[in-house]
Amino acid sequence: MSASSCPTETQEEEERMSKHTMAQPMTRRSALRLLGGIPLAASAGFAGTAAAADSVKLINLGFALGIHCPPTYGITDECPKLGLQVEMQRFQRMRDVLQTVMGGTGEIGIAEPILLLRGRQAGTDLVIFGNFYLHTTLVVAVNTDQIKTWKDLEKPDVTVGINSQGDITQVMIIGGFLKAGGDLSKVKWADVGGSGTRLRALLSKRVQATVVHFDQVPEIQKSGNYRVILVPHKEYDPWINEIVFARGDWLKNPANRRKAVAFMKGVILASRRGTADFGYYKTAFLKHATLKDKETMPEAEMQAHWKELAHGIGVWPADNAFRPANLEKLLPYYHAAQAIEDKPVDLKAAMDLGIVAQALKELG
Repeated sequence: MSASSCPTETQEEEERMSKHTMAQPMTRRSALRLLGGIPLAASAGFAGTAAAADSVKLINLGFALGIHCPPTYGITDECPKLGLQVEMQRFQRMRDVLQTVMGGTGEIGIAEPILLLRGRQAGTDLVIFGNFYLHTTLVVAVNTDQIKTWKDLEKPDVTVGINSQGDITQVMIIGGFLKAGGDLSKVKWADVGGSGTRLRALLSKRVQATVVHFDQVPEIQKSGNYRVILVPHKEYDPWINEIVFARGDWLKNPANRRKAVAFMKGVILASRRGTADFGYYKTAFLKHATLKDKETMPEAEMQAHWKELAHGIGVWPADNAFRPANLEKLLPYYHAAQAIEDKPVDLKAAMDLGIVAQALKELG
């Protein structure tokens, strides 16, 4: 069983993508209303003790796939060597990650950039200070009996399956479609759900195009005429999928900035080692992956997956690839998908470049 197609991932990815508030307009009032869930969220995680100077509270998602494992290992195993203990609390829903950091129960969070930018447009003071990893394992696949070119998505008998309106699966498709001169008003979208559900919808011909994981493609192609028409790391170069963030006021404290630097040093160290050494990746994968069959996965399959992640896609860049230009070129597609409001985004205010810069300086 592949690391991207098991039932566990399907269920957890659906929790991750469909239950945050991407499809709903976020006003300042609605953003602040998210804070109402914080007491319940906090009760499941951190003890009510004051954090020590060398510790930090991280809010993360409740699952880990192969792509997440080296940076997660960096948090749990490399950061302590750098003098930083990271207390990690996991939630199934990305909105809970956001609200817990907004309310101060958590100090650092990991989430999709779209949600952070929506929050900032609504008036929240959340600042992105690094990438958790780069790119994604998702690709866009189509039934070639009906779709030969991007323009074929405009056909009245073609339905495009996504997780939900305004989320990353829709943005990913919209970018390639608009670059090919497509007319969005002619596309019929269907909210299908997680990757396993989307795969079944494609094979049953309920949809003719959708987003699946790269290692699901060979199995799909055994069932009919299907091909990949978009690979995000090639189309967008890069695709930004998950970022590291904190409150702006928290980052202004010099002691907290030192914690953030140590945090990113741990992520970057593990990214470098996870890219260079399969053994390191395997250790991280076996420790952190939430896939049910990881202990019995054949090593050859695990190594093939690592090789594609590390060297085919390049998901753990040695310098973290944290640059405003990388996010800026995705903004037109965020706007087109109505994932963020149709107004300018101040990336200079939304991103703190100093943390990764200092981490790289210290790592050499």
